[in-house]
Amino acid sequence: MKITKVKLFVHDVQKMQQFYCEQLGFALVKGAEDYFTIAVGESEMTFEKISSRIQKQYHFALNIPSNLFQQAKLWAKERVSLLFSEGQDEVYFQFLKAYSCYFYDPEGNIVEFISRQEVNEKYHTTIFSIEHVLHIAEINLTTDDIPAVAKKLNEYGIKPINSNDIQQDTLNFLGNYEDGANILVGPSDRLWYFSDKKARISPICIEINETFQLIMNEKGHLTVAQG
Repeated sequence: MKITKVKLFVHDVQKMQQFYCEQLGFALVKGAEDYFTIAVGESEMTFEKISSRIQKQYHFALNIPSNLFQQAKLWAKERVSLLFSEGQDEVYFQFLKAYSCYFYDPEGNIVEFISRQEVNEKYHTTIFSIEHVLHIAEINLTTDDIPAVAKKLNEYGIKPINSNDIQQDTLNFLGNYEDGANILVGPSDRLWYFSDKKARISPICIEINETFQLIMNEKGHLTVAQG
């Protein structure tokens, strides 16, 4: 499974474009007054304006080369404030064999750099730049009906990592370990790791393998569209 495109919704397009394109340096693919799209390695991410009355909150992770985690963390610290948990600004996930660090964007979305040691590419350099981001590694689907959403994803071949059972009160990782990409399905009101932000049901559109789209509205209803 590859997460090829993601559409997130924002309240201030101009501020978000300044952050992602100028402060972080992602390449602008296209844009207008009410949206912009950036290249995220082999993936694309679109930020589209939505009414300020609609609340939303996102977490997404970006894969970086397996040998450049510390370089990426230093690069990030020069541009953003890293988030801390128990005095640490990084974490190692044993089940993913991955190092991660986190920071906020201007609308409080939680951005993660993740360096999966077994599946991410290794680059022959000791210097990290934004061009070394590989692709979108994780994106969340927050829902209060986890079994129904997990069942819908299963119909399209998106199954729990390592054949784990679906849990209703925590975060579930769906997608193949070897592909280095996961859909995160979890309940609302749970605290995100390294954050005081609570997960919130949010509108989102996720394209998988350039083949179909997972579309969740602001009420948490998930549909799938082909093409």
